[in-house]
Amino acid sequence: MLHNLYLIHQHTGICLIHRKYGTIEFNQDLVSGFLTALKDFSVEFSKGSGELKVIDMQVFYLMLVFKEGVLVTAAADKNDDSKITHRALSDIIDKFTTEFGESIKTWKGDVRIFKDFHEKIDTILENGRVAEIKLRIPILKIYKKDFVKSQKKLAKSGLLISEEDLREVSDKKPEWTKKRLPKQVISQGFLDKTQYEIAHLADGFHTVSDIAEEVGVPEADVQVIIDSLDSLGLLQFIEIE
Repeated sequence: MLHNLYLIHQHTGICLIHRKYGTIEFNQDLVSGFLTALKDFSVEFSKGSGELKVIDMQVFYLMLVFKEGVLVTAAADKNDDSKITHRALSDIIDKFTTEFGESIKTWKGDVRIFKDFHEKIDTILENGRVAEIKLRIPILKIYKKDFVKSQKKLAKSGLLISEEDLREVSDKKPEWTKKRLPKQVISQGFLDKTQYEIAHLADGFHTVSDIAEEVGVPEADVQVIIDSLDSLGLLQFIEIE
């Protein structure tokens, strides 16, 4: 989900358009000033090339695109496709500068002249969902049966697990994680100790990123281990909307 989009006038730092689709909240004026300062630094650093900037904010990322005195930025969930986000923001800023390029040169501060552009932004961003991809959560096969049972209970209550739920329960241990693969998989050389530990963190609620943070191993290395566990037939994956 793209939670917020800001279209900001470079020279004044005034937010021309703000669209909110998700739950992440910002102070609009503070964000405008911060991003304008960052944009100016980026242009100076890159000698005016105006290259794309992505800022990691742990739970989400900020993407910035700037052109012809206008900056557009969006706060996106980590699992949103950054390439799709970039294309969408570039499309917005291209359309905006085409429509208002001349007006912005002599602009006097009246943001009302941009109000009809809101609908174009909503269409391009599909109301914040343009870059969403399904979140794939690894789960050890010995946990899958219990996980499915728990989801069926939720479904009977009209509930389904969502990405927001994952954030709330990622520090909790589901009851079924007390099960363990036999230690012989280590002694017989099928898995090493790190692989064994990571396998049991694949409980249906922890993303690869969550697992990496918990074990203190780079996410790329954890992904390699997850892939190896998958190739051994020990894992399945659950897709979360």
